[in-house]
Amino acid sequence: MADQDEASTYLTVEDGDAFWLIFGTVLVFFMQAGFAMMEAGSVDTDRIGRVLLKNIFDTSIAAIMWWLCGFAFANGTDAFKRTGLNGFIGGSGFMYENEGSGEDASPLTGTSFGKTYNKALWQFQWAFAGVAATIVSGAVGGRCTLEAYLAYTTLLSGIVYPVIVHMTWDEDGFFSTHREGRLLLGCGVVDFAGSGVVHLTGGCAALCVLPCLSSRRGRFATTDEEARDFVEPHSLGIVFRALGAFILWFGWFGFNGVSTITLAHNAGLAAHAMMNTTLAATASCCLTAAISNIHKARGRVDVALSSDIDDTNYPVNGIIAGLVAITAGCAVVTHWGALCVGALAAGCYYGSSRLLISCGIDDVVDAIPIHASCGTLGVVATAFFATEYYYKLAVDPDPARAKRCRGVFYGGNGASLVAALAYILTIVAWVVATIGFAFSILHKCLKLVDWDRYAEKVSRFRCCLIRPKSRADLW
Repeated sequence: MADQDEASTYLTVEDGDAFWLIFGTVLVFFMQAGFAMMEAGSVDTDRIGRVLLKNIFDTSIAAIMWWLCGFAFANGTDAFKRTGLNGFIGGSGFMYENEGSGEDASPLTGTSFGKTYNKALWQFQWAFAGVAATIVSGAVGGRCTLEAYLAYTTLLSGIVYPVIVHMTWDEDGFFSTHREGRLLLGCGVVDFAGSGVVHLTGGCAALCVLPCLSSRRGRFATTDEEARDFVEPHSLGIVFRALGAFILWFGWFGFNGVSTITLAHNAGLAAHAMMNTTLAATASCCLTAAISNIHKARGRVDVALSSDIDDTNYPVNGIIAGLVAITAGCAVVTHWGALCVGALAAGCYYGSSRLLISCGIDDVVDAIPIHASCGTLGVVATAFFATEYYYKLAVDPDPARAKRCRGVFYGGNGASLVAALAYILTIVAWVVATIGFAFSILHKCLKLVDWDRYAEKVSRFRCCLIRPKSRADLW
């Protein structure tokens, strides 16, 4: 009887953990609607349908690729335990192998109930992969052929993103905080919910693509006459963008809070992560609005030009910037730390956005300033603001390790900061190498051509996409 009660209790705990992941999947998946609204509010009326359809495609492709190989690359076993090597990519669990055989289909656990939990984990991680893939969608809105975009989505969700997941979150990953031995600099890298894994990856992909694209007509006009060519977003753009921001904020509670992965004994940590998520978003929103208004009042922004035509974007995007920045450290920083991270995100986002404009790079939804810049900030800020107490709760209960690996501002020895910088450089190098190489292959094999006749000018970085038959073929 005691054994039956113990088994029943065990299953109840596992049931709760599986449901926790399913709940998180629903929230994170709903973020796709938020991204769609943000993008729909940033393009002209003729492009709205195509933008929404593109989001549907990248979510669908992400699911197929995650089933085929993404989950295996991200969570499959590697040779680290046997040889001390790899920590880069998994190699088992393709197509969720052994499905229907009565055996555990995933490479993670061997119990029959573990199979249920792993399916919930598969769903949760697929939702994350979909978020990473859709970041580029808004950045290139209206200037990309569907074929080129689908090729990018396939590569990112099937290979590029899963490798970064394995390096960071798998127990044998090179940057993992859960390795049984040979932790990077004795600490690993704390990226609790994915400022680097998801957002820096997606932002870097956008950074690879956007400099190759021409800007929209009149986007960087220097006279009123040239600015007339600019097709403004439709009149309800701010409504769509604000709605999108609220949907994303709602979904982010699952993104950060459910990243505890299990609910048993972690409910308090999840609540802490969600509260920090709220504080960072609000701080960033308010400070971004203040910075943009001060900048405008001092005459540093010419609102007559199309590049500065709608400054309502800044407070809305400020919310997303704060959410991205707190994602890495939401579970290991204090509430004051979350407010500081949100404030830093506001400055980081606004400065990056203005820099992008000065470089003549047309980012429709500010994907690079929000995701690449603030994703980088989130990883670095965690290495400064992580406290010993929350490090023990969220990462490792070992007091000696927590004391050594806590944030620099709290007496840490700086190993976490150095590891974080190495982590950022690795992500950037991996994404640039893979996405850049892929577009080079597309150029040679598919006879890509410049399409400056469809836009104002070709960027200083000469690049190409699949030849569109007309402007109507640009997505």
